[in-house]
Formats: sequence, C-alpha cells, structure tokens
Amino acid sequence: MKKSKVFLLIAIIFMLIVFYVVYDMSTKTKFRKFGDETEENKSVEDSVEQKDPMEVEIRR
Repeated sequence: MKKSKVFLLIAIIFMLIVFYVVYDMSTKTKFRKFGDETEENKSVEDSVEQKDPMEVEIRR
C-alpha cells in the first residue's frame, strides 16, 4: 500500500513538471501569420530559378 502511494506521488509531481514545461514553452513561442512580411519574418529567397517540375532536366 505504501509503495503505490509513493508511486502516485512521484507520478503527480512528474506530470506537474511536464505541464509546467509545456506551458512555459507555449508562452514563449510566436507563430508567424500567413502573409506577414516583416523584416524578421522574411524567409530567404531561393536562389534557384523556379521552373516547371515537368521541365526539370535530370543530369547523370
């Protein structure tokens, strides 16, 4: 009986720590809005010229 109470106590403490870490990470995460073109959110342009995928030449 005592072993099950100790296990239950450890499980509850572990779950509280996990929930705290998940909450802390979620409050510090910023999601970029679609179409938001601020300087810090601009993605790097691909230097490869965009081509039709059907016209890509495979070189061996």
